[in-house]
Amino acid sequence: MTESAHLQVSHRGWILFACMLAMFMAAIEVTIVATAMPTIIADLGGFSQFGWVFSVYLLTQAVSVPLYGRLADMWGRRKMFFIGTSLF
Repeated sequence: MTESAHLQVSHRGWILFACMLAMFMAAIEVTIVATAMPTIIADLGGFSQFGWVFSVYLLTQAVSVPLYGRLADMWGRRKMFFIGTSLF
């Protein structure tokens, strides 16, 4: 086994861990938003605001994903992953 092949195998565990962590955080985010949504809607004035809350949430996601992608291109994906994980 060559040196580069051995290095690739040793990084598989870390890559798998990072992917699992990202998927876990996405699942937790959805769970938190779904749990908090009735309280948010009640504070805003009722079920008629339900569409607005989700629209703003999805719009925020649609704007922030390309922004974080650009920052990851500039500063590196690993650094942005750690920053995003810390902010979460």
